[in-house]
Formats: sequence, structure tokens, C-alpha cells
Amino acid sequence: TAASALRGPVTLSRCTARRAAAAVAEVQAEANPFSIVRDDLKLMKLRIKALVENTLDEPGRGGGARSSGRSHPLLQEAAREFFERRERAFRPAVVLLVARAVESTEKGKPVSARQCLLAEIVEMMCTATIVHDSVLEDDEESMLGNVAHRTYSQNAGNKVSVLAGDFLLARCSVALSQLGDLTVVELMATALESIVQGGVLKAQARQAGVAPSLSDYEGRVRLKTASLIADACRSAAILAGEAHDSEVANAVYDYATALGLSYQVMFDTIRYHQILELAHVAESDVAISERILQEFISSPPVILSEIADVNAATTSRASLKKLSGDVEAASGLNHAVALSKEHAERAKNALGLLPESREKQALLMMADFVSQEDQVGLQREKYVQSRADAAPV
Repeated sequence: TAASALRGPVTLSRCTARRAAAAVAEVQAEANPFSIVRDDLKLMKLRIKALVENTLDEPGRGGGARSSGRSHPLLQEAAREFFERRERAFRPAVVLLVARAVESTEKGKPVSARQCLLAEIVEMMCTATIVHDSVLEDDEESMLGNVAHRTYSQNAGNKVSVLAGDFLLARCSVALSQLGDLTVVELMATALESIVQGGVLKAQARQAGVAPSLSDYEGRVRLKTASLIADACRSAAILAGEAHDSEVANAVYDYATALGLSYQVMFDTIRYHQILELAHVAESDVAISERILQEFISSPPVILSEIADVNAATTSRASLKKLSGDVEAASGLNHAVALSKEHAERAKNALGLLPESREKQALLMMADFVSQEDQVGLQREKYVQSRADAAPV
């Protein structure tokens, strides 16, 4: 019949579509960034865990003959919390993928020991920065800090946070000396200097209390966020045998710089939503901390809305709602998402000269992950699942 004649092609088309979708899913799973470097990341995390837990007073590493072989519990607790944060270790994952792509590492084989050590350094530097950033001001609640603040007084929690961050940076210095490449050591030391400079600029912007220009915001992000991953990717290329200024080294550097910008723009846009939600659920018009207010007005949606006279001094929980309305009217959120995706496309284009490989495809997928509007691709499976379980039916 005519009806059955119609159903035949439709059925075949659906089967073809299912097979095509399954094939795409298989390719995506094969190129998933975190799947490719899963074993490398596991080794990296085990080495860092041992470092944090066992080396501070281990005999031969500063401890005495009767040392317990364990670092101070407060340092363990403060540092471990950040290594178990909701976001995956995407920075060292990118470095490992670049190393595999440039070295043409065979599937199933680990990267070289020096590349793994470089990834450890990146993760420790990043974590040390996060630990230091968790130090609270006098007007901030302890719940905004880390486990040390929630367990002890704010003052003691701050001291532990500073010590934990400094400890990780000290271990980074030792690890850098073990790489055996002076150029790489200088690059990574420069990355650390850039992070500090970016932090200073962020503090200065907070003192000013006004929304920065887009160029100022991106300049700070380049220093505080993008420099670490960019210099690390160039270092990975150097350790793989490339010259410091080779086309390959420049390509992965440009990729990582754009990737870092894309990530931070989207991260700060997500944070904009979180702060706005905090303001909406408040029971009273109590001023939130100056740091949170500055974070809000310095977010890409506000910056790209080009709203005049936005400053932390006149921004309260109540006025945030009006400001968000102005941002919506100016399509600030849409502009922020578009900016993140623009940087992600720049990152992808930078990899054009790299030969095709599953690692290259994974790096391209990572650019999609950082520019997702919820960045779900960067989150650990247990956090994604917990959010799904909590969602209303």
C-alpha cells in the first residue's frame, strides 16, 4: 500500500540516523580529552597525593630521623580539598594532550616522565593559586572559604591556606629543577610571575571599585589564567624536541592562550548567574562582601553591556536585580557567551598546522568544553550525576 511504501524509507532513514548517531558518539568517546589521558592523570594525581601527604617531614626531605613520614594534617586537609574539587584537572589534561600530539605517543602508552612531571607542576601551580585566592577578608563569611575556614577560625584558616599554597609552590620549584631543561624552567617561572601580576591587577581593580574595560579584563585574564596553560603547552612542545619559537610551539601556545580566555569568560559568566541567584534569595538588603560585588560588576555580561556608572560602592543585593535587568536589556549575557565561543574558535584555528590525530581532535573538543554555557564537559562525573539526581522530575 501507499502507507507501507512510505513507512519503508522512513524506517530505513531512522535506522541510518541511529547508526550515524552511534558512530558519532563512538568517535566522540574515542576523542574525549579526559579518556585519552585518563591513565596519565591517574599517575599524576597519585604522585601529587603522595607529595602532599608524605613529603613535608619525610626523612631526607627536611624531616628528622624520627619523622612520622606524614605532612601536617592541616596542610593535607586544605590542599586535598582543592585536588578533589568539582572541576576536572583540565589544564594538565591539555598539556598531556599536547605532549602526546607533538610526540606522536602511541595509543595505550604513557607519556614520558618529564611530560608527566610538567603536568604535575601545572596542577600544583593552579591549585596553589586557588588556595591563596580562598583567603578571606574581614567582612567575609567563613563559608565562602575552604575547609580550613570552616573547621577553625577565620584567622587560623587564612594562615593554613597561605601555608598550603606556599607549600605547593615550593614543591613546584623542586619539580622544575628535575625537568633538566633551562628554557622550560624559565618559561614556567615566567608563568608563575604572570599569575602574580594578574592577581595584583585584580586587587587593584577591586580597590578602584568600578567595572573594567574589556581590554583590561582580558589583559588580566591573559596573565592570571591563560599564561600558565600557554607557557606549559609551549614547554611540552620543547620537551618533545621542538624549538622554542617553532611553528608547532607557537601554535600550541596560541591555542592555549585562546583556550584560557574562552574558559575564564564563560566561568565568570556562570559566576554572574550564581551571584545573582544569591542576591535573589537573600531575605534582606544586607550588603554582600566587597569582593563578591566587584566580582559581579567585573563579569563579562556587565562589561559587555557597557552600562555607565557601575561601581561596587552603589551596588547592594537589591540593586543587583535592577543591574541584571539592564544587562538583559543590553544582551550582555548573549555577548558574553559569544565572546567565549569566539575565543574557542580562535583556539581551534590555531591547531590547523598540527597533523590529524585523536589527540588533536581531543584538543578541539576541549575548546568546546570550556565554551559550554554550563561547562558540564569539565565537571567530574559524580558532580554531573548529583546535579541530575537533584533536578525536579
